[in-house]
Amino acid sequence: MANLLIVDDNEDGRELLCRFLEGKGHQVTCVGNGKEALAAVLARIPDLVILDLFMPEMDGGGFLEIIRSYLRLQSLPVIVLTGLPDSPAVERARNLKVNSILVKGKATLDEIAAAVTIELHRVPA
Repeated sequence: MANLLIVDDNEDGRELLCRFLEGKGHQVTCVGNGKEALAAVLARIPDLVILDLFMPEMDGGGFLEIIRSYLRLQSLPVIVLTGLPDSPAVERARNLKVNSILVKGKATLDEIAAAVTIELHRVPA
């Protein structure tokens, strides 16, 4: 399956999603903020990132700005998973070419897994 990176400061939600996606056969790395995510991506580029936007140390928008500045990471698939879908941070994420946006508490684990499958099989533009 795929190598996934999950970035979320909510440890319980992050670990639940990590275990669920591992159960689907994926290799999953889980980190708590954008700074840790950047280190993980630079160490080993994942097939897809699931990203929260509001985190300490480096938020999701900051992480996106940095990875999109690298030519080799400009097309890295990113799914945003946020609790605040109407925030300016979501518009910023859209402008930084995220693949999809899901809402925490509304999107089920199965819907997240389906979004992962869709994005992994999407042909880059």
